[in-house]
Amino acid sequence: MEFKSLKNIETSFRQLRLFGMIFLGACTLVTVFAV
Repeated sequence: MEFKSLKNIETSFRQLRLFGMIFLGACTLVTVFAV
């Protein structure tokens, strides 16, 4: 049970980091095109 919960947290963290990288990439593109 604990291991499954830990794996869930790891998976969600990985997705969150991926979303964060995409968000940063989008912000960078907007900044570049704005300038």
